[in-house]
Amino acid sequence: MSLTGARDAIAAALSTADGVKGYAYRPTTPRSGDGWPLLGPLDRADGRAFTVTWRVLVYLPQDERGASEWIDAHAEYLVDVLEPLGFVDRIEPVALGASGSDQYALQITMRGE
Repeated sequence: MSLTGARDAIAAALSTADGVKGYAYRPTTPRSGDGWPLLGPLDRADGRAFTVTWRVLVYLPQDERGASEWIDAHAEYLVDVLEPLGFVDRIEPVALGASGSDQYALQITMRGE
C-alpha cells in the first residue's frame, strides 16, 4: 500500500471509532475527537521493504478531567480499529504547544509495512 493509501486507510479506520472523525491530514481547526496520521521514520527492513512508523494524533478535550475521561473511554477501541493497519507500539497524551498555549492530543505510535 502506498503512503497516501495508508494515510487514507488510517483516517477511515479512525472514523469507525465512536466519537472520532478521521482525516488524512490535520484539519484546519481540530475539535475534540478529530484524528489524523503523521508520517514518522521509514526504516529499512528486508530487501527493498521499509517499516513505516506513524504517529496518529487524536485531539482531546482541553480540560484535564475531560481529556482523562476521553482517553479512558476510547484508548482500547482506537487500538482495536488501528491494529489491522499496523502494530500499535505506544499510546500517550501529548501537549501540541500550538499558538502559545498547550493543546492536548492522544498520540498513538504504530508500525506497519
